Amino acid sequence: MKSLLGVLTLILLSSSSGNEQGKILLPQDGSALTSEEISIVATGPEGRLELDGQQILAQEPFPNVLHAKLRPTPGEHVLGLTWKGGRREIRFFVGENSPPTFRLFKQHPPVATDCTHCHGLSRRGRFRFKGGCFDCHDKETFVESHEHAPHILEDCGRCHNAHGSTSASHLLLPREQACRLCHN
Repeated sequence: MKSLLGVLTLILLSSSSGNEQGKILLPQDGSALTSEEISIVATGPEGRLELDGQQILAQEPFPNVLHAKLRPTPGEHVLGLTWKGGRREIRFFVGENSPPTFRLFKQHPPVATDCTHCHGLSRRGRFRFKGGCFDCHDKETFVESHEHAPHILEDCGRCHNAHGSTSASHLLLPREQACRLCHN
């Protein structure tokens, strides 16, 4: 099963250039967030997070994975990730009436869960998605709304962002592009 990070790497490769070791997984670039508290998730070797130029204290639930919860002031913000050998930045907006350049972010799951609910460590000590989407989602309902067999549906992260997104159904790519990942 492909890991969620592998799929997110594919998306980041298609949308950015340069060194791909550091990734900001949550929030997405261009997100409009209405919640007062936001979660930040990023990966990078010896990574460090900054919000609007100020360092953020983050937990490291897995090696090279950073997680922080913040209550930023309403308005536009720049989130930076610096790691040994690189830097990445994204912009997001917090509050009501976001500018049209930002799109509403819909978190998935809609309620907070521990990272370990969906993630674990591989035998080599690498952060990975451990599956279990159908622990929460009804498989029969998904079979009705998808064109794939159940065994393919268990690899949800190939098409959907498990953290949430600004697109319908949390798709990583537009439907036509996502389908072409597997179908000619």
